[in-house]
Amino acid sequence: MYQQLRRGFLNRAIPSQSLMFPVPVELGPEQAETMERAGDALQALGFVVEPFGDATWVIQALPAQLGHLDPAKMLHEVLDELRLAGEDTPGVVLSPQMEKLLASMACKAAVKAGNRLQDREMEELLHQMESADFFSHCPHGRPVIKQIPRREIEKWFRRL
Repeated sequence: MYQQLRRGFLNRAIPSQSLMFPVPVELGPEQAETMERAGDALQALGFVVEPFGDATWVIQALPAQLGHLDPAKMLHEVLDELRLAGEDTPGVVLSPQMEKLLASMACKAAVKAGNRLQDREMEELLHQMESADFFSHCPHGRPVIKQIPRREIEKWFRRL
């Protein structure tokens, strides 16, 4: 997911998901200033947000991969990170803060421990991992796969 988001941001092609019911959100002065300054970056991230009056904005769409998350909470987090990143538009090289934001978005969208997946979903996830540039660790450094030697499995079942 991180690589998909990163490529999508650089190419301004992160898919958006329109919300059936747009979500109003109140922004503080710093977040509103960031919204005005970094609107292109926000749009490149897959958010569609429009002014509604005073300090109120309306979230019309968000990144499709984050469709299951709270839109207002995600917008606040993204605006805070964009403010720290100081980026107005996607470029060829991303700042460490923007890399961190994309990694955070990917982690929030990723399959979590305990989530039940259908066989088809597992196969698709493995296919996506296989086609990724690297997939042994998440952007935060945690391993995502573990190779277990056959001998170790045989020990579990006392087959030695």
